[in-house]
Amino acid sequence: MKGRLALIAGVVVLSLVLLGCSTTARAERKGKEAGEQLCKAKDADNADEAQRHINRANDKINDLARFTGRDVHEDVRDFQRNLDQLARGGATEQDINALTRSVQEARSSAYGNAVAAYDGMLEALANCE
Repeated sequence: MKGRLALIAGVVVLSLVLLGCSTTARAERKGKEAGEQLCKAKDADNADEAQRHINRANDKINDLARFTGRDVHEDVRDFQRNLDQLARGGATEQDINALTRSVQEARSSAYGNAVAAYDGMLEALANCE
């Protein structure tokens, strides 16, 4: 009987650990997808195309808020201003650098899945060409 309880307890603990790993990976992936859309907005040929990518990034960011319990729009300083700059088209590397610094700052006070989400965004922003 004790062996069976120990086995059940072990399975429950393992399930929780695996669930935690999968949610962390999912948060990172969602953050990376948002960051990739921001990069596409930076590289857009015109303001309409840039706005489409900003809208997609906002959809991903809203998913992150539901998933992590943290609102990226509120966590990241000057986030909306940076998005507005990207949406106008003709964004520069300097605009991406400002966004990256703001995400890094937000990451420093985050915890749990939000850290993974910000890591994903930072990875995508680092690969912006």
